[in-house]
Amino acid sequence: MKTYCKGLKIDRAFIEKAYAEWTKAPAGKKNSWRVDEEYGGKDVLIDEITEQVESRTLSFKPFKRYKRMEKGSRKERDISIAEVKYQVATYAVKLAIGGMLDAKLGYYQTAGVKDKGQKLVKKALAKWSAEEECTHQVKLDVRKCYKHITCELVMRILLKFVASEDVLYVAECLLSCYEFGVLEIGTYFSLLMANLVLSYAYHFIEGLHKYRRGKRRRLVLHQVWHLDDVVLVGSDKRDLKMAVRELTRYMKERLGLELKPWKVASVDGIEMLDMGGYRAVDGRVTLRKRLFLSVKRAFGKFSKHKTLALARRCCSYWGWLKHSDSGEFVKNNGIAGLLKAAKKMISRHSKRKEETCAGFAVQPS
Repeated sequence: MKTYCKGLKIDRAFIEKAYAEWTKAPAGKKNSWRVDEEYGGKDVLIDEITEQVESRTLSFKPFKRYKRMEKGSRKERDISIAEVKYQVATYAVKLAIGGMLDAKLGYYQTAGVKDKGQKLVKKALAKWSAEEECTHQVKLDVRKCYKHITCELVMRILLKFVASEDVLYVAECLLSCYEFGVLEIGTYFSLLMANLVLSYAYHFIEGLHKYRRGKRRRLVLHQVWHLDDVVLVGSDKRDLKMAVRELTRYMKERLGLELKPWKVASVDGIEMLDMGGYRAVDGRVTLRKRLFLSVKRAFGKFSKHKTLALARRCCSYWGWLKHSDSGEFVKNNGIAGLLKAAKKMISRHSKRKEETCAGFAVQPS
């Protein structure tokens, strides 16, 4: 069994690297301004984390928690927001165990993984929907995934593969902040650890097979995971049913997780491959109807009312159009011109904000 991080020390130089990684990530770009406000500069923050790791006194402020209602559904989620110190410590652990995560995670585990995400989901669905042997599918969802992954399970996995006392100590400190001893929605460390735990289920599916006429045959041809959402694709309805029953038993016994009710469906023009906002049939990828209407509505409103909020919404929606077969819609509705105007408005606002922060007077336009 291979171990990782053997003898690795989390010293000041290592925390500096983690801080640099954090500032490049979305969380750092959004929250790096808080470092000067709360700590008086990055050096103070880095020194504090380094000293507390060395003295084994690492501690964090309690999470800020709030409830968020998901758009388009009545589902309410409890979201946790961590302080910047917690976020930097998370990136220190990520930097340390990056090699382990690369080795353990499945190729089609896409959530929170650089250069994968929904872009890889889209490519996979497009490719598989065009394959003749991909005739059946089943979509699965882990029931309350984060609330059923215990910190104890995560630490057992880390203790098995990580051979650095410093890394294990920081990871244990991060997990100790979770209120009920389970992962919490909103923290990047929870996302990383959920992916690590679910990688066991991913590789279990890879090994599922049966023997037919003396030949070994896989029960599942393809699988793609976006955190706890799963799509399995196969060539035989009975094989997929058998695979899901085996997966259900394995996840309950080994990981303490349950799957929501499921059914096997065909892959055709009616029952399309559907995941992450994308729908695919015969190699063509479109957006879910509800998502497409939201995109269309946002650009329509922006064409009439040029506000900063709408400009940001249009820019965030552009990725969906860019990575789907929506060229005709983009051309017929002048999306390119609207996107250019939205980017220009956001850029102009950012420059004004920078000038204000630098102490220059901003003249009204």
